[in-house]
Amino acid sequence: MSDRAVVRLRRWADVDLPLLHAANTVDMTRFLVAPESDAQVLRRHERYLRGWDVEDPRMFAIVDDRGEGLGSIGWWDAEFHGPVKEVGWAVLPQAQGRGVASAALRELWRLLREGGASVPMMACPSVDNVASNALCQAVGFELEETSSADFRGETMTLNWWVRR
Repeated sequence: MSDRAVVRLRRWADVDLPLLHAANTVDMTRFLVAPESDAQVLRRHERYLRGWDVEDPRMFAIVDDRGEGLGSIGWWDAEFHGPVKEVGWAVLPQAQGRGVASAALRELWRLLREGGASVPMMACPSVDNVASNALCQAVGFELEETSSADFRGETMTLNWWVRR
């Protein structure tokens, strides 16, 4: 795959629970404090499923042209100097470095705009997450600020990226 990888975003479904387990490793969560317990992963999965009924969060499986799961991406309502759609993503190690995350973020932006969302999209990776910060810049986000916030009981220093 090139920088313009071809991916589809598919509405989160029961079959996607293994994607959350695959992304819940020490390596994959090193910028998110630590892996979650199995019970926490199951609660997250249920929240992702329910989000489609209550419109928040809206989570998708990132899939390739064969329907193979490559990761997850989605948005939820948040506040950052006003209302925003905060986005988060996880691309499994075997799909990293192939343009999957940038293609998925571009597609997510398209879906948000097609759906009528007029608020900015915001992402807040750890300052130490070089790849996610570079991704934000590459797909048109602008760095608004760097500040600390609590996440899973820990204080993290985050870069706050916004795309309008």
